[in-house]
Amino acid sequence: MRKNNWLLGILMTALALSGCTPTPGGNGNGNPTADGGRDGGDSTGNDDGGDPDGGGGEVTLKSITISPANATLSVTGTTGVTQSYTVTGTYTDKHTEDVTGQASFFIDNTQLGSFSGSTFKSSATVGGTSYVRAQIGTTSVSTQITVKMAQKLPDSAPGSSTLPSQPESRFDGQVEATRKPTLVYPNSGVMVPPNLGQLEIHFLPGPTSNTLFELAFSNTVTDVRVYLRCYLPDNFTLPTGVSRGCIYTPSEQVWKFLAESNRGGQPVRVILRATGDTGGTVGVSDPITIQFSRAELKGALYYWTTTGSTPGVMRYDFADPNSKKASEVLTKNNINDSGISCVGCHALSRNGKKVVAEVQGQNDGRLALVDLSNFTPASKTNIVSTSTDDKSIFESWNPDGSKFVGVYTDSGSNNHNLLLFDGTTGKRTGVIANTGTQANPANHPDWSADGKTIAYTAVGIRETNQRMGKGAIKAVTQQTGGAWSAPFTIVPAVSGKNRYYPAIAPNNSFLVYNESTCPTANTEKEKYCNADTDPSAKMWAAKLQANATPVELARINAPGPMDKGNTNLTNSYPKWSPFVTRGSASESSQLMWTTFSSSRMYGLRQPPKGGDEYPDSGTLLWMAAVEGGKLEKGEDPSYAAFALPFQTLNTSNHIAQWAEYFVVNGCSTVGENCTGAGSCCNGLNCVNPTKDPPVPCDVSGGCVCKAPPALCGTAFEKCSQVAPCCDGMRCLDDAGAECTGDNCTCRPPCSGIGQPCGANSACCDGLRCTSSANGTVCKVPIQ
Repeated sequence: MRKNNWLLGILMTALALSGCTPTPGGNGNGNPTADGGRDGGDSTGNDDGGDPDGGGGEVTLKSITISPANATLSVTGTTGVTQSYTVTGTYTDKHTEDVTGQASFFIDNTQLGSFSGSTFKSSATVGGTSYVRAQIGTTSVSTQITVKMAQKLPDSAPGSSTLPSQPESRFDGQVEATRKPTLVYPNSGVMVPPNLGQLEIHFLPGPTSNTLFELAFSNTVTDVRVYLRCYLPDNFTLPTGVSRGCIYTPSEQVWKFLAESNRGGQPVRVILRATGDTGGTVGVSDPITIQFSRAELKGALYYWTTTGSTPGVMRYDFADPNSKKASEVLTKNNINDSGISCVGCHALSRNGKKVVAEVQGQNDGRLALVDLSNFTPASKTNIVSTSTDDKSIFESWNPDGSKFVGVYTDSGSNNHNLLLFDGTTGKRTGVIANTGTQANPANHPDWSADGKTIAYTAVGIRETNQRMGKGAIKAVTQQTGGAWSAPFTIVPAVSGKNRYYPAIAPNNSFLVYNESTCPTANTEKEKYCNADTDPSAKMWAAKLQANATPVELARINAPGPMDKGNTNLTNSYPKWSPFVTRGSASESSQLMWTTFSSSRMYGLRQPPKGGDEYPDSGTLLWMAAVEGGKLEKGEDPSYAAFALPFQTLNTSNHIAQWAEYFVVNGCSTVGENCTGAGSCCNGLNCVNPTKDPPVPCDVSGGCVCKAPPALCGTAFEKCSQVAPCCDGMRCLDDAGAECTGDNCTCRPPCSGIGQPCGANSACCDGLRCTSSANGTVCKVPIQ
């Protein structure tokens, strides 16, 4: 769950200023509607002077409390659990009475349930921790509530159809080490987006006497136990040396229990227990942990598959909740040239409307440039040009899609600098001087999301763009007037190593790159360190500045249990999702996602066959979360990696390029006109920007596509119908009503010190609504 850090800060500040001691459970005195002059104020709650104790005036409400405090509701079935609350008021003459009937009740996180009067009914599918609040006028009080998913479920997969009745009763025996099963995928410490949905869990079941299994997922808001058999997908081949193995995929129901209850929250502990159908002793695995990111992952991912009958570009839509598998988008069959046998290295414009792809591999460099708006598997496109001037091997787009940067140093090349191309015609328009020479050409360009920087590989030993040695990571920055700076070195070349393929993070503050090691002593370039799926390739990060200190992404590079200690995992071709989302550490933390290819074991799944250099070891696509801010401290900002479940698993896959949107069937992107639901690309909303009077969307220009922000709004940040607030916040207009237009503000459920209060906003626990030069604001009561 998202943490209400703003509330914690308010409470701590109020307590420090007032000298109060918090009551158990976080309850405090509510702000009275009429305080009888406690702070020298009048009976309206405005502090204009008077007797602090009411001084013979009318008896008024002084404070309120709520009970029970810190309730925990355990949901064990298919219906929610109820909890009734009572509010007690303390008056200025010191008497107390039940004022529940006068109070309004609500919960910060409405996913956890809702109120009917003073009775809360929980969700039956989403757990978490939030705050229940009661309000009378400008007086409010709160207490924490925990809704815990405590579910015991039989696995719904066909392989578990023969479970014994009440399987949970078979796990009461003593623990026996010889029955211990082993979880082998994912690696412990992995973070996944809550909309991934297809995360497999692989395990070795232990001895053949282990026939019944319990997967337990637990933390303070989760106790989900799944009972299952050991089973594998059809036609599955286990790795050499493994006689028994099992793969479990959570059902949609189980995934929702886990992901929605824990997004942005604490890690979920996973333990596997094993026994026989009749019970007896129990084997228990070592635990692993899984975390779920706060925000869903959006965007379109395009990758290159290098094996199979039609090597080419595949794509997947993260914003489509019904999307399960990747589909073909650009292969040799789409090119109007019968001599084309391969479509390979590719780059997407940021909005996803254009793709440029190189054909025929090394020493060719001809480009196909495609508008994806209405492109279908049956569509055809032409080669841009056969001129050497218009050739490129690796490309990257500027932010608005008007141009891209490329490189070409293969057969017949005539310029070894970074090359600039027109984003509409695909023709070369210029070069960035001094970025390459014939002996040391530029390679692997990457254009930053803000358009200000292009990072690239400075080749130390030239062969082709695909294969080169002793690389360094350099960059140029755009100057006033459009010129580019002289190159500066981010990470220098190092003898015996190759540094290559930089990718700038979407927050523009750092980059990741590959580093491989030449295994032969005193060798600067050979097959195993030539930047072409090098076995020793690892991922590193460095700030986007001259002479940066590299930091290894050790968690990303770490092998899994089935790799048996092998660290040569070909962790290559890093790319970034274009979005920066809010992390879990704090409201200001940033979370980003990087993809890469790797020859590591996908749990019990073996990597596919590879290409001409490594035919027995292909690669699959992997992804990992990266937390912004840690690199500045010299820390590894990465999480453990997971395999992308939707990719084709029998082909070797590379270069997972990203776009913001999956453009298909003429859908509109950000800022373009739309006509209603379905006319914008997935992940966007068709929004009427006018409030009064509204213009229908079928009128030209009446509505436009807008993206919900990746970062939810915190207290007093701007919000709208498509720009939501973080949990615990309400998006309100200036009058305190629910937002219906574009210019609204995220309001906390209660106001903190110095924040406005009144009819639409009560003060938080321990504060009082007090008049000031700027109107009524919340202040700490004077004791």
